[in-house]
Amino acid sequence: MGRSGVEFLEMFDKTIGKRLENPRVANGSKLELGVFGSTLKKLVVGAVLLGGLAGCGASGPEALYGLTAPRDVPVKVRASDYQVLVATPVALQALDTSNIAVTQGGGPIYSYFPKVAWTDTLPRVFQAKLVETLENTGKLRGVSQPGQGLLIDYQLQTTLRAFELQVDGGDKAYVEVAARIVDDRDGRSIGMRVFAASVPTTGDTVTDAIPALNAASDNVLSQIASWSVNTVGRIPRSKAAAKRAELNTQETAGNRQVAAVAPAKAEAAGN
Repeated sequence: MGRSGVEFLEMFDKTIGKRLENPRVANGSKLELGVFGSTLKKLVVGAVLLGGLAGCGASGPEALYGLTAPRDVPVKVRASDYQVLVATPVALQALDTSNIAVTQGGGPIYSYFPKVAWTDTLPRVFQAKLVETLENTGKLRGVSQPGQGLLIDYQLQTTLRAFELQVDGGDKAYVEVAARIVDDRDGRSIGMRVFAASVPTTGDTVTDAIPALNAASDNVLSQIASWSVNTVGRIPRSKAAAKRAELNTQETAGNRQVAAVAPAKAEAAGN
């Protein structure tokens, strides 16, 4: 228990003690507070102790769940040298959490499975698996998240509209995501689509929900990756995009040259 809890108990003990030393008078008779006061003190002290122990014993979820990333994504274009950034998905606060959501038929009221959670906030988990799914296609020169220093041709922006177990008599996992491809050079939108998938479950427990949510998520991830790679792969490379690809190649070669020259400079400085 923290120091404030101890100080509270000391103050409470002194206050109650003083009041018990001067019992009130009712109808000319002393009101017997001795037993009651002692019991009251014990009850309050017990409540404070229980509160402190509950705070000290608080722990995180008993189980963490992740998502999978599909490996066999249908793609109709040849490999390109485009580089794509997967932006952090946008989501309402009800989904921008590590809690696993449950709704009544997709209604406006959200509840969550107790004592379990996603391995991170849902947008971050979905983002990581979308990057992995795009990488699994083998059709892009590079895929990254913000802050990884890649020279970007296109951004893939997503919004999580639904990611939940829906319980309404026909229990099912439902995932819905809006996706948009944006030219990183001028901010122009190349295309936008909404992807959705639902998978029925045999019950409404977390052990029923997680496999179904993973299956629905895999379906949506595969759809988004296929559409993104096919869309980007059909775009003719502009001069600006070609220049960015050339700069990226030069930067890679330059890093190798710097690594090779650095020891020589260090040796010259020593002489």
